[in-house]
Amino acid sequence: MYHHITQEERAALAALLHAGYSQRKAAEELGIAQSSISRELDRNCREGKPYHATSAGFLARTRRAGSRLASRKIENDPALGKRIEKRLHPLVSPEVIAHDEHISHETIYQWIYHTRPDLKMKLPQRGKKRRHYGSKRGKKQGWTQDVRSIRERPTAANERTRVGHFEGDTVRGPTSALLTLTDRTSRFEEAVKIPYEGCDPVRDVISRRQQKLQARTYTFDRGSAFSLWRMIECDVGAKIYFADPHAPWQRGTNENTNGRLRRVFPKGFDFDTITQRDIDRVLYLMNHTKRKCLNWRTPCEVFRGRCTSS
Repeated sequence: MYHHITQEERAALAALLHAGYSQRKAAEELGIAQSSISRELDRNCREGKPYHATSAGFLARTRRAGSRLASRKIENDPALGKRIEKRLHPLVSPEVIAHDEHISHETIYQWIYHTRPDLKMKLPQRGKKRRHYGSKRGKKQGWTQDVRSIRERPTAANERTRVGHFEGDTVRGPTSALLTLTDRTSRFEEAVKIPYEGCDPVRDVISRRQQKLQARTYTFDRGSAFSLWRMIECDVGAKIYFADPHAPWQRGTNENTNGRLRRVFPKGFDFDTITQRDIDRVLYLMNHTKRKCLNWRTPCEVFRGRCTSS
């Protein structure tokens, strides 16, 4: 089946190619056909330059918009558009108009969604997404298909009987972000400033911090920042698990700690205005403050029995 590369997959593909992966190996890592990778590189790689996810996405969107516009019937027939607009009403569906105009009702819907979104309120369902009765939502494609589920995580991680099992996420700012890693047992927190919320800086930080953290496992959400999880596993020697989609409570320890960080760095805070040293000061206070859930010990005491924040 023909596969359209998503922007998340483009970012992961660029990182894999930059790391020296062949098209075949990159296709295996992303879980898509090699032919899809080959088409992507042929169409969306600027001549003489390395493949770059941002420029590839721009080229794909531009080409797609141009090809579609040339073939759109209503956009190229102003009189037809005026007749449809005049007749549209919550009680007069696009199917009725399409029958009289001898066109497909899907053509009318696509015209409204892409060119005349101001007419959505004239639709029978007021523009709400339509789904055929009895149909199922499509299964998400790409790198998330073959991830290791949180249900496979070791008992020691689930029951917090051993340190070294981390949950992770990113805390987004306007331009840059923080990668946060929280030990489930001790609540020990690590937060590192990254230049943007992407898979490359996330992999780099986790690989560099592994010697300090000695993580046994990591549990992440399914955001594209963690799409290079197989490469991270090879770098650090720890297994990576993923929470279910739209289930942040499955990483409750990290979510709670991120909420505490937000007390100092509220939503919308620009991390470009501070340094890693400023973040480390906040972490020092967090990791050296006694916690009721730790029987009034500090995260540092439980994590290693000694200071590891500095």
